[in-house]
Amino acid sequence: MAGSLKDQLLKAGIASKKQAKEIELEKRKKHKQGKPALSQEDRERAAAIEAARLEKIEKDRRLNEERRQQQTERSTRAEIRQLADQHRVMPPRNADVRYNFVWDGKVRSLWVDADLHRQLAAGTLSLVAVEREFALVPAAIAERIIVRDPAAVVRNDDASQRQIAAEEAEYAEFPIPDDLHW
Repeated sequence: MAGSLKDQLLKAGIASKKQAKEIELEKRKKHKQGKPALSQEDRERAAAIEAARLEKIEKDRRLNEERRQQQTERSTRAEIRQLADQHRVMPPRNADVRYNFVWDGKVRSLWVDADLHRQLAAGTLSLVAVEREFALVPAAIAERIIVRDPAAVVRNDDASQRQIAAEEAEYAEFPIPDDLHW
């Protein structure tokens, strides 16, 4: 004998299709009602699992954001290094003028010749910090580097430059001898 009991009863003519559907519907209802309601423990466990899942999703999102940020910083540093290396102006070995500047709250110095010193003072050359060393680059390249990281370019304080310019204007009529270097 093949087939379910319902099929066999329908073939034998003992039950009609309508009765078979009603019985099947009642069976489904009883099965649904027979499911036990979730206990307090089960609900708490489900809530804890859901909270842990949401916490893991948030943690993963934060880690991905942190990795993305680190990758962006690395690529920015690499771009700055590449720009500085390609456009670096090398000071001569026999540089005789010490150029002093402030970096990270400390006074640093770089040996340059008189021509490079004039270019630095005029603003046609700029100093760029590239991984624990300083490079001289043209001002146009420094502007491109500022777009990527403003802290990478060593800037002279504009307010102090204005003050120095005002002081120099007062003493403009008193020339400094050519053989005197500061």
